[in-house]
Amino acid sequence: MRYTHQCPKCHSYNVVEVKGSSINQYQKIPLNKWNLKNAILDRYICVDCGYTEEFVQLSDSFRKWARKALRDRNFRHDDYV
Repeated sequence: MRYTHQCPKCHSYNVVEVKGSSINQYQKIPLNKWNLKNAILDRYICVDCGYTEEFVQLSDSFRKWARKALRDRNFRHDDYV
């Protein structure tokens, strides 16, 4: 949905993007456990069936933390799939 703007469930192209904001608390994921600020979510919603996908806006600090966590734990990039 993020790139195709087509719903994978009903194949409709009536998809709206709701950009995340640091102001709205419902668009954030708390990452305090890892000494990071909140991650902000962008949502893609199918107007026809209601299917929703969420994507995190990846900040530089999150990417830096993730690279270190993956390196320390010996995970490969595809271990989360």
